[in-house]
Amino acid sequence: MRRITKNVLLFMFGCICIALYCEFGIYYVVIAQCSWPELLGGSEETTLKAFMLADTHLLGPWRGHWLDKMRREWQMNRAFQTIVHVHRPEIIFLLGDLFDEGEWTNRDQFEDYVTRFRKLFAVPEDIKLYVTVGNHDIGFHNNIRRGSIERFNKAFNTTSVQLVTIKGNHFVLINSMAMEGDYCSLCTDARSRIESISEILQCSENPTKCTSKSKKYIKRNKHNYSRPILLQHFPLFRKSDAVCTEPDAPPLPERNKPFRLKIDALSKDATDYLVSKLKPRAVFGGHTHHGCLLHHNYKLSDSIEFSEYSIPSFSWRNRPDPKYMLVKISPENYAVNKCELPKETTIAFTAIVSLILFSCYLVRRRHIGR
Repeated sequence: MRRITKNVLLFMFGCICIALYCEFGIYYVVIAQCSWPELLGGSEETTLKAFMLADTHLLGPWRGHWLDKMRREWQMNRAFQTIVHVHRPEIIFLLGDLFDEGEWTNRDQFEDYVTRFRKLFAVPEDIKLYVTVGNHDIGFHNNIRRGSIERFNKAFNTTSVQLVTIKGNHFVLINSMAMEGDYCSLCTDARSRIESISEILQCSENPTKCTSKSKKYIKRNKHNYSRPILLQHFPLFRKSDAVCTEPDAPPLPERNKPFRLKIDALSKDATDYLVSKLKPRAVFGGHTHHGCLLHHNYKLSDSIEFSEYSIPSFSWRNRPDPKYMLVKISPENYAVNKCELPKETTIAFTAIVSLILFSCYLVRRRHIGR
């Protein structure tokens, strides 16, 4: 074989290896650097490993170039599947805005959305996946089109408010748009479900406060009391992100921009209602696309303290450094690790440097051969 042909083939082989690393291997290298947090107390039987993410924003039929859509979906698919393979969570929570144009799609377009989502975020049968709805999935409260809620709930087997109990840990999943506070059917249904869940929690905490309905539920489901974890798309009430000091908080001056209540965050009335009824020990949400950690101390009928975590977007379209969370949870405690995904600049830099170094190797190899 002529030397020039051999060098061309070797160069092509090197390019393939570099591409495989940048499109597959780098996800394993970065994701493997993050591990499950240490949890004090709790046995293996009651400790749950939860993977949380938010704001995937799959592009629809109108926004974005087809190449951009294909690239973002490939990135999120590789990241998601690598996380599942490396960390092996027992449960996955996706906190809203699965789709970017869900509120505008017709039936066929929405079904295509769901099919793509299930393909990109496929999980093994032994891992449970739960989702909460976001404003981009069905629209904000005043812009929800007829049938949007019903088709989303049917596709993802969810409701306006849902109580999920796993290993003695209680999660309350909430449709943030149902917290408007008016008397629409969605808000009325959500309030009714929250009242029922509140009765169950009160009954399990204090048997003297049981109703016949809550007592039957606790007996049927062997429900033991533990303060629940609240999961939804919106943050709880806050005036802006100025209180957020995480490294991935919004940049200035965006951080100081006042929130539009019921659009950027829940209203104070809705927040007070949820906290008083559910007494959460932690709250997780998305929506802002940025990170935030707040410690709350509500002095209502009694003092209720908890932390609220805003999860940054999982999409490279929304931020250059997407994140996700690994959360270990027992009925008595929980621990959180926020994990990074590869930055696009890192991937590009790795590819360019690797290509330059490999080209230099080939040139040096040719001169040495002579």
